[in-house]
Order: sequence, then structure tokens, then C-alpha cells
Amino acid sequence: MSYKILYITLRRLIGERAVPALRSQLLQHGPVLFARALALGSPRVVADALSLLPMSERVTVLRHLPAPLRETMKPLCIGSSPRVRLQLGAAAAFVLHQT
Repeated sequence: MSYKILYITLRRLIGERAVPALRSQLLQHGPVLFARALALGSPRVVADALSLLPMSERVTVLRHLPAPLRETMKPLCIGSSPRVRLQLGAAAAFVLHQT
């Protein structure tokens, strides 16, 4: 599956808040392709998708997003987790606010 088609699928699943299906896509395609597809969206779409994932999967996807996108997303994120920062460095220095 191309990452452009995967992006369309992810957008639908994010809109439906279909967490099991979103996680299934991550497991099926891997974090690199998942992040590449997700990076086609706006920072808000990326933040929404990451907020639906458990912390371990969120950090894995976040690690594979392009650095400029991670920087753009910072205003959409709050707080930080020292434990995550110690484990992964600057790529996971912030934690998305879950509502």
C-alpha cells in the first residue's frame, strides 16, 4: 500500500475515532510507513492520531516523523515526561495532551 492511500485510510479512522483500527494499521504497516503517511497531514491531524495511540506506540511513531513536523507540533502539545525524555531524547521530549 502506498503511503498516500494509507494517509486517506488514516484520516478516515482518525475522524471515526477508531482506535483499534488505527492501531491495526500501525502494526500492519510499521511505524516508518505509518509516520510517512501521517506526515502528509497537518500538525493537528498528526496530533489527533497520536493522541489515540498508547504512549509506547505514540513515541515510536513520533520518532519517525520528520523533525520540522515535530517542531511545528510543539504548540499543540503540552507538558513533558522526564522518563520519556531520558529514554528517547529530544524526539519525545513532549507528550501530547489527551482529552
